[in-house]
Amino acid sequence: MEKPKSRYIKTDDNTVYDSLTSLMWMANDSRLDLDKEVSWDEANDYAKEMNEKKFGGHSDWRLPTIHEASSLYDEEKLNKDFKGGDIKIDSVFPPGAGNCTWTSDERGSESQIVFYLNGCPYWYDKNDKTISHAVRLVRRG
Repeated sequence: MEKPKSRYIKTDDNTVYDSLTSLMWMANDSRLDLDKEVSWDEANDYAKEMNEKKFGGHSDWRLPTIHEASSLYDEEKLNKDFKGGDIKIDSVFPPGAGNCTWTSDERGSESQIVFYLNGCPYWYDKNDKTISHAVRLVRRG
């Protein structure tokens, strides 16, 4: 029996193309790259830095929308976060990432995240510097 084709295509420049959504993702998230979690402001600074570096040859990296970030969640997939816990994203993404990602969706002083443990979105106060997560940047492929 033939193995089903993956919707994800990993490239040599450490990006992952999603053929289902036509999005290009950074293979690593900020947790893997910076070895720490980041605040919402730091997530936006990280995007700016990756654009200045022209990561993967592109300068249009950004925080994903809630729908884009949620598209990575897949109940059938298994990966490991930085603490060794289960996250439900494809193994094309390296293990050791954060268990969630900040998104660009805002509501007043809050920003939404998606947890890859359960696929659920949550709102967090983006000005609360005691709250930090990871971010996986995206661009339109």
